[in-house]
Amino acid sequence: MLDTNKILELFNTALAHKNKCEFEQAAYYYEEVLKLTDKLPEVYFNLAFVYIDLDKQEEAISCLNKFLQMEPNDIEGHYFLGSAYFKIKDYEKGFPYFEYRISRTHAIQTQQKLYGDMFSKIPFWRGEDLTGKTVYVYYEAGLGDTLMYFRYLKLLEERCKKVYFKPQSALLSLFAENRGKSKILMRFTPEMAEECDYQCPIMSLPYFLGLDNKTIFYKSDKFMHAVPKKVQWYKDKFFNNDKLKIGIKWQGNTFIGAERAITPDSFKKIFELPNTQVYSVQVTNGEEQVKNLQGNYNIVDIASTFKDFSDTAGAMENLDIVICNDTSVGHLAGAMGKKCYMILPKYYDWRWHMDISKCDWYDSIKLYRQQTTWEEVIERIYEDIKKDII
Repeated sequence: MLDTNKILELFNTALAHKNKCEFEQAAYYYEEVLKLTDKLPEVYFNLAFVYIDLDKQEEAISCLNKFLQMEPNDIEGHYFLGSAYFKIKDYEKGFPYFEYRISRTHAIQTQQKLYGDMFSKIPFWRGEDLTGKTVYVYYEAGLGDTLMYFRYLKLLEERCKKVYFKPQSALLSLFAENRGKSKILMRFTPEMAEECDYQCPIMSLPYFLGLDNKTIFYKSDKFMHAVPKKVQWYKDKFFNNDKLKIGIKWQGNTFIGAERAITPDSFKKIFELPNTQVYSVQVTNGEEQVKNLQGNYNIVDIASTFKDFSDTAGAMENLDIVICNDTSVGHLAGAMGKKCYMILPKYYDWRWHMDISKCDWYDSIKLYRQQTTWEEVIERIYEDIKKDII
């Protein structure tokens, strides 16, 4: 006979540890529950979440498969299974599950709200032959995701007659300046809808393009370029010196990525480097923080001149090194082939995989995972830059 009181006590204890990010303790108590019963899907789901953050992806995959046997229609279970496969670089197994992602659903709903019937009449592309066809691709999720997946438009262009692509407004100019045969859109029109044979959210492209665990990393360097006139403007205005030029950014969207935000004071060691000039590329919620830093350190704020990512790219081309958190600026640096030290939180996103020092998506990015404090990560970066200077 099951001891339901004991099971509930263990489950609640595990949940309390999980909510406090005490994942080792949480895993222990969930595992204790499973010794008593293997019939509770929520135990497998919660334990899988804990295993993912403990970098025990194989165990997470096992739990999620058991969970989905009991709850085959659960959307989050499918998505987390996909991201767990991705983290171990098994994209071929993860692709079908990743199609359950919330960002895809939200992107479709947004397009439906904006364009109504003219959008809903366009079939979804699921890998069909595209000879002579026109495809409408649209953004989903964050700016960094769009920058990362932009590389696949080239492959899509090679298969079809025409590609229409609608990115976020902040990326319009940058993508228009870097487009191949794709038409970059500010808005989707009824005439375009009539012309389109298929639609596809951008993060579905590698799956339906048929990429595998090796070809998924297509174009890992320099697939994005800055406009020469903007590069020159920033050089003349801000970069006319012979110092090592370092750009820093410490936070992005804190509503969905608060754990990735670094405190600006954590960069103090970087400010101590000899013969260097530090530039802030921090936009959104960073103006006051930059002013506070400028009171004590020689930091040039170039972000205040940015109107969109085309400006950011123009400035970034003049930098020698970019140091940032997991944010769109890092993706832009990687896409441009700019040397970048990207700082990841303890519990990091699937795309950075488990061999954490190497970045598979961008050849020019080196990854640094937080172990204790942000300061200890900056200390490691400081030592690496010192080696470059000496």
